[in-house]
Amino acid sequence: MNKILIVFLALILPSASGEIAHNPQEVSQGTTLTAWIDADEDVQSITFYVCTLKDPYTCYKPQKMTKNETQNNRFQFEYYVKENDYPGYKYELEKENNETLKIPEPLTPYEGLEVEKMPDSNSYYFKVNVKVTKSNDESILPNLSFISTITIISLIVIAGRR
Repeated sequence: MNKILIVFLALILPSASGEIAHNPQEVSQGTTLTAWIDADEDVQSITFYVCTLKDPYTCYKPQKMTKNETQNNRFQFEYYVKENDYPGYKYELEKENNETLKIPEPLTPYEGLEVEKMPDSNSYYFKVNVKVTKSNDESILPNLSFISTITIISLIVIAGRR
């Protein structure tokens, strides 16, 4: 019976929440993450939560948007990605009948999105991929070691000819 209920919820929840996505798919520090939710007509408001999914775990003030603030029931939220920030987000749909749905659900597949559990909590978040960028100082080091290696090999070859 429980398996039937889980399969039913897996099939019905994605359609109840509409389309979910974020852009860009991979973020780096100093960029803005934009998440949008295309909701059904009976959704009155959405509360959007962002937390970092790596130590130090930090949660930020939630953003709330009502149906009157949307265009064609598309709820859109933005988050500025800070340094050493590994954001994840979740949201709550509030419907006309006072029903509240928390998205994401742990066992529900969401196409193109990865769900991650917040440690020491029962909260699940959509994981946002973070680009790891190397600083300019780090990129010089491999070039120096390559040049030194070539120089040493050249000196050995020249010394071997004499």
